[in-house]
Amino acid sequence: MARDTLRAQYADLLRAEGRAGPRGPDGGEAHASGAADLYARISSDFQHTLAEAGIPLPEPVLVTTYPHESFNARARAVHGGTLILVNAGFSLLVLEMSKAFAASLGLFTREKDGGITLEAATPAVRERRRTAERAMARSVLAYLFQGDAAQGGRQPPHSDSAGMARALTEATERFVVAHEFAHLLEGHLATPAQHRTGEWLHRTREQEFQADETGLLLLLRALADGPDEQIARYLAVAGPFFFFAIDHLITRVRNEIDDIPQGMRLSGHPGSDERGAALRGLLTDVHGPVVLQMADACVQWLSWLEDGIVGAARSQLTG
Repeated sequence: MARDTLRAQYADLLRAEGRAGPRGPDGGEAHASGAADLYARISSDFQHTLAEAGIPLPEPVLVTTYPHESFNARARAVHGGTLILVNAGFSLLVLEMSKAFAASLGLFTREKDGGITLEAATPAVRERRRTAERAMARSVLAYLFQGDAAQGGRQPPHSDSAGMARALTEATERFVVAHEFAHLLEGHLATPAQHRTGEWLHRTREQEFQADETGLLLLLRALADGPDEQIARYLAVAGPFFFFAIDHLITRVRNEIDDIPQGMRLSGHPGSDERGAALRGLLTDVHGPVVLQMADACVQWLSWLEDGIVGAARSQLTG
């Protein structure tokens, strides 16, 4: 009954603001529906984990998609609970980034000290990098201007890296949802605004850091035991850091390109570098630095490409 009530509130929100459900790249709703189903599954996983731990959610919650203008997710007070609404274009943006990262895995080797040695820059390698930069720049611009990375085109999936791309995308999405669950668990949403339904809920800087840490602990607790548990932990840890790296890129493009719609500039979160540093300290204390191997590979890769992506984005706008 609570879920039905929240779904009705969500439908009312879309109607009241004159919005249809988010649309897929073909003009239909298939992708948006798939993303909403994914977030529903992630939400169910976390609620199951909390129930097993004897930790009740303070109130009913519905996690789904919504075409708001924040980079990732926002919470909204409604009758009967809270809506956690992930930006409708977020999943596709992360997927495009993940596909490019997964396809690049053969381009470097990791040394014993944790450093990365890049493959020799042959003409084919340089062209592959330029193609990835242009594709990601198109995705970022389409996301910022139109709220839909699909409008920038889709990178073709590579059969040998598609599985990694999907896994990294879901790990990133799981962190975003876990972060919002953490706000609810820590009582950050129990503010005066929550008693006025229809309000977007705001959090303080300190609450954002706390939600990162609590959300990460929820992510790790939700991991299933099994022979691939270590790999699953590396992926789960990579999700937050890949998210921070993408957020850093998005913020830089917003700051350096003046024509970005003003609505897409809104952000109430601390800087991604600060958030990453805080989680790095927690993970190192609990699991040791080795658990950060995949996370570091993601961050170093995107940091290395960032200048080229920003330049490609600027060129695409002026060209």
